Amino acid sequence: MRRFSGEELKSLALELPEDVLKYKDFGDLEKAKEAADRWLEQPIGEELKTRLRYEKFILEELPKQFPYTKADVIRLFKEKLPDFSEEDIRKMESKNLAEWIYINGEKHYIHNLMRNIMDKDDDIRERAGIYEKISEDKKLLLQKVQQIREQGEAKESFRIRATIRLKDEQFKPGMKVKVHLPIPAEAYQISDVQILDHTQGNVSIDKPDSLYRSICFQDQLQENRTFFVEYKYTVTAKYVDLWSDEAKKSSVPEGMEEYLKEQYPHIRFSPYLTSLAREIAGEEKDPLEIARRIYDYITTKVQYSYMKEYSLITDIPQYCARNLRGDCGVQALLFITLCRICGIPAKWQSGLYANPAYVGPHDWAMFYVEPYGWLYADPSFGGSAYASGDEQRRRFYFGNLETYRMVANNAFQQDFAVKKEFMPIDPYDNQTGEIESEEKGFASYEVENTKEMVLSAGSQSPS
Repeated sequence: MRRFSGEELKSLALELPEDVLKYKDFGDLEKAKEAADRWLEQPIGEELKTRLRYEKFILEELPKQFPYTKADVIRLFKEKLPDFSEEDIRKMESKNLAEWIYINGEKHYIHNLMRNIMDKDDDIRERAGIYEKISEDKKLLLQKVQQIREQGEAKESFRIRATIRLKDEQFKPGMKVKVHLPIPAEAYQISDVQILDHTQGNVSIDKPDSLYRSICFQDQLQENRTFFVEYKYTVTAKYVDLWSDEAKKSSVPEGMEEYLKEQYPHIRFSPYLTSLAREIAGEEKDPLEIARRIYDYITTKVQYSYMKEYSLITDIPQYCARNLRGDCGVQALLFITLCRICGIPAKWQSGLYANPAYVGPHDWAMFYVEPYGWLYADPSFGGSAYASGDEQRRRFYFGNLETYRMVANNAFQQDFAVKKEFMPIDPYDNQTGEIESEEKGFASYEVENTKEMVLSAGSQSPS
């Protein structure tokens, strides 16, 4: 798979020829590819040709993301629930919990279906004997949010080790590889970043203020090896209460155009999102109140759902708004897009959610209003609080974050400083790492990676 540049990805906003869409919707993916090839020979514009080439990539990947037939789903669930039936699948679909597509005229379900259902469907959880337990990760989170609310500020240092390697079946002796691992960037809440150790060799480390920060290794492998980086950083979280009667009237200053514009293919002001933004905002004029209404809409209406690869979605915010489901990044992009449509500067942050009990990828948003400056919004964490009936915590994530964030990215859809030649695993974000050879870029299922907390220095006294 060749690399698609950011400029070429803008072509995802284009409509496909009708026959390609018809074959795809019916699930005849091979015929859809053949139709795309025919159109590539026609005298159409170069941008539409780019769109068709990208669609061929999507058509190749879809069966890997939707591997389960109805019979497969029943078999997998029966291992945990002997009485699971086709009626349960119908119920899951009616609850918007089971994403599927047609392949050769038959429904195929998303690869993470079991995880979605076991997390979200109360009836299935009860029948499977899964009862709500507060994990150590959740305990730490609840304690940290309470601490920040009560004390007004928290400061904490963390040390993390991240690794990536090719799966052994992908390795070939003598292959040349280029490897990227995300590392902390100096950001609004991040300071004292130190790269403590890493794999030796031909290494490039991005500048501390990079929008998309990583460490890059280039090597010729005689045997398969693990690439690693270990780093330390400090996070400061300052509490702001945007829900009290004392919350200030807000405004948007001049000079914020960078955070108000469209960014194709995903941050685009489609007719539906524009009408939805107007409906949410109503007659309200205060930017902070409009941002709050957008946050309220997403956290109370959109259901958290594990996703297919972002590279297979042609308009992420619109997908979220039309289907009322999405993971952390999907929800953050919807928030950013709706804010920008309403004239509120907004942008992306992402990296890791990292506490001593759990480390994993996470995305969230920032928005700007005077007199507060840049503020945080984490719709997925807010939505989780809403689903748990915890209104206080839901409100916390409009304006605030805890200290459990490693920020590698301060913008969406950026290029790596050391350029990749092939399509990244995620063309829009940098959280888990990338490997490519001279022949191909490796997919997420072709690599192995880890992220672990080596040390938490604990809370410090804010200066």
